[in-house]
Amino acid sequence: MSIVNALAREIAAKVVYYGPGLSGKTTSLKQVYAGIRPETRGQLISLSTEGDRTLFFDFLPVKIEPIGGLGLRLQLYTVPGQVFYDATRKLVLNGADGVVFVADSQPSAADSNIESMGNLETNLAEMGIELASFPLVLQYNKRDLPGAVPVEELRTQLNRWAAPEFETVASRGEGILPALREITRLVVKDLKGRQPQRAPGRPAAPRPGDPPSRTPAPVAVPPTPLAAAAAAAAASSPPSPVRPIPGGLSLARLFGENGGKVAEVELLIRERSFGRAARRASDGLAELLAGLTFADPAPGARALLLGLDGRDVLRLAKLAALPEGQVTEREALFALHVLVAAMLKAEDV
Repeated sequence: MSIVNALAREIAAKVVYYGPGLSGKTTSLKQVYAGIRPETRGQLISLSTEGDRTLFFDFLPVKIEPIGGLGLRLQLYTVPGQVFYDATRKLVLNGADGVVFVADSQPSAADSNIESMGNLETNLAEMGIELASFPLVLQYNKRDLPGAVPVEELRTQLNRWAAPEFETVASRGEGILPALREITRLVVKDLKGRQPQRAPGRPAAPRPGDPPSRTPAPVAVPPTPLAAAAAAAAASSPPSPVRPIPGGLSLARLFGENGGKVAEVELLIRERSFGRAARRASDGLAELLAGLTFADPAPGARALLLGLDGRDVLRLAKLAALPEGQVTEREALFALHVLVAAMLKAEDV
């Protein structure tokens, strides 16, 4: 699911490279990374998974039409190819806005291609998403190898949705960027389609046929980084066991009995102890990540697979290391925002 960064006036959209092992996903992502101007891309990160790995980086594509007045930042991921890493694949796929499926054109890979496509469809269905209505591009990779399966046969095996197709040679970078441009176009189209069309003064209504987990929501800049969470808390009717903080809305109500960490940060902010608030938010995030059942013990790996923006996590860590008087109210509110966002995402894992 796309994430609005109000401060940077950006939408972060997630694209996942999916497919069987050794089909060329990692090579494709590395070719994209190499072809992007250094000033517009983030760091290439590898998360090891005992012999296979998940890669991640994000970048700001140029000449992208704004969405609701916001720029677009793409976050590109690969998934482990082997089927026995399915739990990791589900974590990486969670919250995706589009998929590039990388198929191996060798005849010996036919069963693996079909199995992986079925796995993609199943995992999306568990999230309430139909692949037929989801942004999808197919890369038929390794077209340079002798005996490559004809495209018509690959299409019959893998593409009953008539999704855009590209013949690629990832080892040489051929066809990789055109496929990326197409999935970017489809993601932008899908994000715009999820913006409600409404008459002045009338509330927006969901579009008929939208899957449950992709209900249209307005893409707009909230008045503060906490606007979405605050609106959700305001709409919750049952009282919370967590004591509300006098003088304003308590976001801890979002989490019921588990909202203690959020309530502590809120109280420190209201007491204007902004440095302590940032440190408590950072500690709360660390406790949350440590409690996840993902096998990789590295906090950075857990944060990425949870869907958190790596830059936000790093910024929170820097704020927590500052002396008390050097953290502003705005920065303390940002720290609270990161903690609340992480706790909301953890509820879906």
